Amino acid sequence: MDNRPSTYYQPPFVTKFNRRTRLWNLFGQKKIDLSEASLIEAARAETGLERFGDESFLPPLRALLHALETEAELNPFGRFNARMRTIRSLKNRLWANACFEAHPEILECRIEAPIVIVGPHRSGTTRLQRMMATDTRLQHLKTWEGFNPAPRPGLPDMGKQLRRDEVRQFLDLGRQIYTGGYIAHPMDADWPEEDMLLLNHSFCGFSVLGMFNIPSYYRWFLEYDKTEVYRYTAKLMKLISWSRGDADDKRWVLKNPQHMLDLDVLMKVFPDARLVFTHRDPIKTVGSVMSLMWHFAVQHTDLPCRASTRDVWMDFCEQAARRAMEQREHLAAAQQMDVHYEEMNHDWRAAMRRIYAFGGMEFTAQVEQAMHDWLDNSEKENLHGGHRYALEDFGTSAAEVDRRMMFVRERYAVAYEGK
Repeated sequence: MDNRPSTYYQPPFVTKFNRRTRLWNLFGQKKIDLSEASLIEAARAETGLERFGDESFLPPLRALLHALETEAELNPFGRFNARMRTIRSLKNRLWANACFEAHPEILECRIEAPIVIVGPHRSGTTRLQRMMATDTRLQHLKTWEGFNPAPRPGLPDMGKQLRRDEVRQFLDLGRQIYTGGYIAHPMDADWPEEDMLLLNHSFCGFSVLGMFNIPSYYRWFLEYDKTEVYRYTAKLMKLISWSRGDADDKRWVLKNPQHMLDLDVLMKVFPDARLVFTHRDPIKTVGSVMSLMWHFAVQHTDLPCRASTRDVWMDFCEQAARRAMEQREHLAAAQQMDVHYEEMNHDWRAAMRRIYAFGGMEFTAQVEQAMHDWLDNSEKENLHGGHRYALEDFGTSAAEVDRRMMFVRERYAVAYEGK
């Protein structure tokens, strides 16, 4: 396993930022403030709003901030990232509450029978969602809406273009800083993205586990009752649909690996959901997700972080699989189906016909053509290629992954995948 310090892998932007900030600290400037009071004060000052309304975000925020200060060993850029992403979510909660107060009818909107793609990271969930998102009969979360879901009262078109431009700008910067991460999971402001982005606004999405080494928060995260987190996510979905002018009966297609941990909560909030479970060789998915998360974490600390990335994400993969398997036993058979990665590779049309039949929708010629065009473009531009990784880089092996994940392979007949 490579134990070189993280600075070995940091681009010039991060190196210069850290050096400059530390120099300022030597001359008396305080460290970037990650206190709850400072973050909330900044969000209120930048929005001109005071009321959050729903304050269910406070326990997760406090657990996260405590771990960031006591465990994460953040470099200055890591502290900057944590502060900016936290303030962005707080600002969106303030703007969202202003919308809810001005338009209480938003919360009367319905979310009917969403199709929810659930499966391990790197098991084809992104491909499946983005193909289904070409179906104009379905609605999906766009990346810019995930990061900036709340309209901004008082601005033309409620700030839609500003919100989108903000996301485009920091994605452009992100490609320069987290190059390997964006190769593994390409993002664009207008592309479909997973609802993890909405959970993040409650400080209870898995992305912080990939950004920072925070084991105490991870342990807390596994046990925390996320009912209010999911309820707030549903509120944001209603807000997004309302701001678009979409009809209540326009179904959502969602996807998020995190749902594997909390299927019971997901079904409590979306009781008529239709769940599509994806499966892929764990030797591939575990190694890939470790690599993906390391590409982000390595920028936020100067300490080696491969081992900590391995420990969290090996455990996350196992815990998610065990919980999903257990909770699926209590779900109605008519509300769940399974799709294997090799099935999509071998004959995606047949797989899609099964999915659409399961969802009670016609798989039309127009939808098939739109999916074909998306897939053809993705392959031509190699949008989902180029990610290279090895389990050995993280001090583990295929044998170790197989030992811990064999229960999944056996339960769902998951085949070994060639190199």
